This record gives sequence, structure tokens and C-alpha cells, in this order.
Amino acid sequence: MTKIFKFIRIDAKNQINAISVGIFIPPEITLIDAVIGNSIINFLVEKPSFDESSRILTFSGIIPGGFQGEKEPLLTIKIKTVGQEGKEILTFNKEKTKIYLHTPEGVEDSLELESLTLPIIKGRENIIIKNDDNDPPENFKPEISRDPNIFENRRFLVFATQDKGSGVEYYKVKETRQKFFSIFSKWTSAESPYILRDQKMRSYVFVKAIDKAGNERITKILPENPLQWYENYENYIIIVMICAIIWAIGKFYGKNKK
Repeated sequence: MTKIFKFIRIDAKNQINAISVGIFIPPEITLIDAVIGNSIINFLVEKPSFDESSRILTFSGIIPGGFQGEKEPLLTIKIKTVGQEGKEILTFNKEKTKIYLHTPEGVEDSLELESLTLPIIKGRENIIIKNDDNDPPENFKPEISRDPNIFENRRFLVFATQDKGSGVEYYKVKETRQKFFSIFSKWTSAESPYILRDQKMRSYVFVKAIDKAGNERITKILPENPLQWYENYENYIIIVMICAIIWAIGKFYGKNKK
């Protein structure tokens, strides 16, 4: 058994801003993971997805501002082989692999697709390439939107970020009307777009991005219509706590004077 990290790279002679890719993976190869970390793709339209029946790995994304250059990474795949000594070949699916120029019209660019050859060497077993990632996902700014044509005109949350190390694994969302006691509220696994539970916009909204190494990045959106101070029960709890502390201090000093 051999474990290999393989980098999928691109040479762009013309400036491009959108990419969709399909890669055929032979039955002799097992796909373990596909990571966008360190990719020139800034925003994913389709996350890496592998179809077992067709054996095709697909993903797509956009590059705001465009890209032009050579041998830049698109994707890192981690695979496992159990074949005999020799080589395995990964090929691009021509129908699913498209590149679009950085123009207002989004014209499709011509392609030269090269197969990826993986040498299988006898005795090279359990090769693992270490991929340290101690950095959290990049800063991002979630947006709350509303459209009468979707989600029955309910408000929804849109969010996305990138992680140049191991790649973003998943997101979580938390809505709470409490400012100081928000740490006790539960997180909910979520995907963008996410329909908000609090349609009155009185909650703080937290979005957490977690990468494949377990690093986290949390952002917060303030409520559009926050509770009045007398509507928020945590204010009464804080007042009671302050009064209790003052009473305890007064009692302590009262005993000492005696």
C-alpha cells in the first residue's frame, strides 16, 4: 500500500477567473482526501466531490481579480494505491474541465490537458507526507440577505472563507440574543446559504469555520434590532450578581469592624 499526495497544477497563459475540473481516478486508486489549501481558487462554487460510480472527482471555483501564471496549485489530493509496481494514471474529464477568461463575457478558454502519472515503486510502502497546519482559516465577513424569490422571503446568511493549509472542513452557526452569556448557546452545523432562525434580527450571529487540522476562525454579526435593556434577562442576572457581591463585601467588612 502506498499513500501519496499529488498536487494538481495549472499554467495560465491568459488571465482567467473561473475553473471547473473533473479528474478520472482509476479503480486501483482509493481517494482519501481532496484539499483546496494553497490553491489559487479563492471561492469554491462546488466543493471537491467524488462520484464512486463514474470515478470522477469534480470541483469548481472562481478567482476574483483573475490569475495568470505557471505551475500554480489548484488542488491537493491524497490517494492510496494497492496495485503492483509500475504506474497509475489520472486523467482529466474533458466535458467537466473548463477554464474561463477574465472578461465581462466569461469566454471559455482553450485547454491542453496533461495526464498525471503516479509511479508505484516496490518497497515504498506507507509513504506519508506530513502536512502541518497551525493557522486558522482566513478572516471572512458573513452577510445577511433577503430575496423575495427564494426561501419564502426569509432572511438568510451567506458565508465563505479559505484555508491555505489543510482546507476548510465545515462551518457552524450560533444565534443568541444574549451578549455576555452567548458562550452557553449551542452551535449548529451549517452550510451557506443558511436560513436564520431569528427572523426578527434580534440575535447575535456567530459563524465558525473549522479546517481539517481542527483550527478555528469565528466571526460575529451584531443584531439589527437588539433587545432593549429591560427585555434582556441577562441584565437582571448581572444586576443580581453585582448586588450579591456588594452585599458580601459589606458583610465581610462589617464582621471585621466588630
